[in-house]
Amino acid sequence: MPLVLKPSLTVIEKEDTRARLLRWVCIGCGHEWRGKKIPLRCRRCGVKGGYAPEEIELIGTRSDELPELQYDVVVPEWTPLLPRGLPLGASILLRGRPGAGKSRTAYRLAAQLGTVMAFGIEMGTVLSLDTARNAGANVERIIWYGDMEGLGELEIIDPAAVVIDSIQKLRQARRRTVDALMGWAKNRGRNLVLVSQLSADGKSRYGEDDDFDVDMTVDVSPGRTDRGPCKALHGLEETKRPCAPGCCHAYVAKSRVCPLLACDIPIVAGY
Repeated sequence: MPLVLKPSLTVIEKEDTRARLLRWVCIGCGHEWRGKKIPLRCRRCGVKGGYAPEEIELIGTRSDELPELQYDVVVPEWTPLLPRGLPLGASILLRGRPGAGKSRTAYRLAAQLGTVMAFGIEMGTVLSLDTARNAGANVERIIWYGDMEGLGELEIIDPAAVVIDSIQKLRQARRRTVDALMGWAKNRGRNLVLVSQLSADGKSRYGEDDDFDVDMTVDVSPGRTDRGPCKALHGLEETKRPCAPGCCHAYVAKSRVCPLLACDIPIVAGY
């Protein structure tokens, strides 16, 4: 049943409350008045001055009562896309074809956030370590796992970030594992970095459900081929130009935390 509420919304200073509204109810019989002008007597029982304001606490929260997004580390090479850094609790999905530089990007980014639990289930721990080192990642911050049994150490290590390379290797446990880690990241103020394989038609292999749940989806493509540097749009530019040496090209395909822009991300040690 609709309510006519008066006044529409109150602002109570220096009081820890949610947004509040008022309704007018008779103190004698409980009759609620839904008109604009409050009668001198109750329209049901006739009590003079019977209508009194009753405060309603809303489930919703006022904008000025909500906390601001929290940011931790600003990663310089990602500042064209994330000038304030990746928000704490956020998840990022790096998609691309084989050889695009997804794994290098993931390990290098995560290691700049702090301690990392890296699940190199695509290539194994030894090859994943070599890939991260060649990408210029701070491998001293990374703890490696060859399968998902290592998730049992999540609360013990309490890393700044978790990397899974790649989510296709999770198979039947994919949805359950990704949901659990996204919940962990949000509740603990940590970050989740996922790597996903793209098929030849440009779609995520075995479905895109995870792509739409993450906070940021970045399509990664090579910055260079055997024909030379690739050309792409960067930032707000309207003309394609060659990608920078030692970089992949990262395009933000979907994001809740930044504009849909593109830039070059270093993925080679020394750049």
